[in-house]
Amino acid sequence: MDVSQYLNVFMDECQEHLQSLNQSLLALEQDPENTEILNSIFRAAHTLKGASATMGFNKMSNVTHAMEDVLSLLRQHELTVNAEIVNALFEALDLLEVLAQGITEGREEDIEIAGIIQNLQKFSTKEAMATETEQTSERRRNLQLRYLPAEIEQIKKAAEEGFNQYHLHIYLQEDCLLKGARAFMILRELEAHGEIIRTIPSAKELEDERFDTDFIIGISSKKPLEFLVRFLEKMLDVEKVEGEALAADDLLVERRGGTTKAATNEATPQKGASTKPPSNVSPTVRVDIRKLDDLMNLVGELVITRSRLEQLSSEQGDQILEETVEQLTRLTMDLRDQVLKTRMVPVDHVFSRFPRLVRDLTKETGKEVQLQISGAETELDRTVIDEIVDPLVHIIRNSIDHGIEAPEVRTAAGKSLPGVVELKAYQAGNNVVIEIVDDGAGVNREKVKARALERGIVSVDDLENMDDEEIMNLIFLPGFSTSDKVTDISGRGVGMDVVKTQISNLGGVVELASEEGKGTKFTIRLPLTLAIIQTLIVQLGNEVFAIPSTLIDQTISVAQKDIKYVRNREVTLYRGELIPLIRLQEYLGVEEAKNSSLEELDVVVVSNGERRIGFVVDTLVRQQDVVIKSLGAYLGSIPGIAGATILGDGKIALILDLRSVA
Repeated sequence: MDVSQYLNVFMDECQEHLQSLNQSLLALEQDPENTEILNSIFRAAHTLKGASATMGFNKMSNVTHAMEDVLSLLRQHELTVNAEIVNALFEALDLLEVLAQGITEGREEDIEIAGIIQNLQKFSTKEAMATETEQTSERRRNLQLRYLPAEIEQIKKAAEEGFNQYHLHIYLQEDCLLKGARAFMILRELEAHGEIIRTIPSAKELEDERFDTDFIIGISSKKPLEFLVRFLEKMLDVEKVEGEALAADDLLVERRGGTTKAATNEATPQKGASTKPPSNVSPTVRVDIRKLDDLMNLVGELVITRSRLEQLSSEQGDQILEETVEQLTRLTMDLRDQVLKTRMVPVDHVFSRFPRLVRDLTKETGKEVQLQISGAETELDRTVIDEIVDPLVHIIRNSIDHGIEAPEVRTAAGKSLPGVVELKAYQAGNNVVIEIVDDGAGVNREKVKARALERGIVSVDDLENMDDEEIMNLIFLPGFSTSDKVTDISGRGVGMDVVKTQISNLGGVVELASEEGKGTKFTIRLPLTLAIIQTLIVQLGNEVFAIPSTLIDQTISVAQKDIKYVRNREVTLYRGELIPLIRLQEYLGVEEAKNSSLEELDVVVVSNGERRIGFVVDTLVRQQDVVIKSLGAYLGSIPGIAGATILGDGKIALILDLRSVA
């Protein structure tokens, strides 16, 4: 069978299962007695094993099979969840992620798995085989006594809804060749008529053919017992079936003064209850991200054409045409919003990776750290989501390595244990804000200044003229690090400058605030999408430019007389603080700009983190949604230019990225 056509679907499902396993193992480590979590882990591993075996990825199938052996014994209480077992399962999970990457790169066969499988087998083989024979007969005689408390509650709730509890003892023919496959088929067919609560032996043991020729199934069903028995007896390789309806006073819910008897007839639907079977059609569909990109490009072209029609309509002065264009504008905006929504992904897809990261870092550093996550349901464009993983990983690693103190240091300072790293996201207008806050030692400004002098990044005179914010921003310079030693976690000098560059490439900004002894806060502001953005169109002489609205703090008018000079630079008072003014025509080299002759100047105040700069322009034209177009390989990356767009009159306007302006 050619499985290449299914590879993308398999990899998507594989990543979902790996993410689920990661989260569930973390939860199991915190709550070892939780059988629901354990069952969830087993189901994910079992599904991944079957899918990988079907696709022919035998190494992944073998690893998940070894995980199943351990998980099966944990479910049967023949093993107890402990740190050693959890660590072994995490190591196996790490290997599965390596194998998944290897599959996409076509090098799965080169990855060694023997060590991890042996590590898992030391928990499963000797324990399972030693106890299975002596316990099987006892489990068969006393199946109802072996139900877990959670399963008993599940049976009680089912009884209240009209379900009956049955034990079905199934005998296969002696000459049945594939006992495990036949047992699996029986279980699968029975699931259409009820909910299987427990089997003896376990489902894993049945699949591995670790039974003779008979097994027992405990099932909750609304079907009559006689129906289920006849249904099973008709199946291939089944010799006979013995059925038993459980007495309610032995297992199910107590009723006033008596017990509910297990009915042998199918429950009668309540009056007014819907008899329509539930739909098996999934409410979601997988779509290749490239198709969404193509759709977004078409919407972008539609936005450009709409702008052209708006301009023609205003020039013609035809009322009917204007009304039609207005309706088209509304429809185009609705279409744009819907397309954008299809590309939106919850940041939980990124945030869910970090509990495991923090767990591993705490074990490596010996620190006590608690990760708190909020706002994981906040949505971002898929292309943005894919690019923020590395910056967030680096910031969190720095927060734990540099920020959170060792337990004895925190105790001596009167701080509580564990230390806290908070990761939260929320939407603010057209931006998504992600904050990483720790209650650690904070940034030592004197150490930053000393390291900057040592590296020759600044001079003594420069430091004297810097405020606290400018000193803190030295951390974002290339090669800067305050770490005294290089570790596997941080201190390699490849750090916050990479974070800032990656965030800037996404059209976002990163801000740093810190109070020594109390903690540090990183704030990342990102646009919801990179495809269509809202801008302010400004004019300089005969040229027009677009400034992204996400960067604009406010537009103001400044009188020529209110402009002062500080260190030979123009400044003005804005909200009680002096901000520098930059004549945009001088920065861009635009001729024929007229703002030097005006009494009142239009100023666009741009926010770059905590710093604000005023840019003087000739005219504020209008706000407009524009489609970002790349400058192409020929022009490449030009400082201060984020891209270009096509306006309604067909002219090209450059989109300015003014954060890089000093």
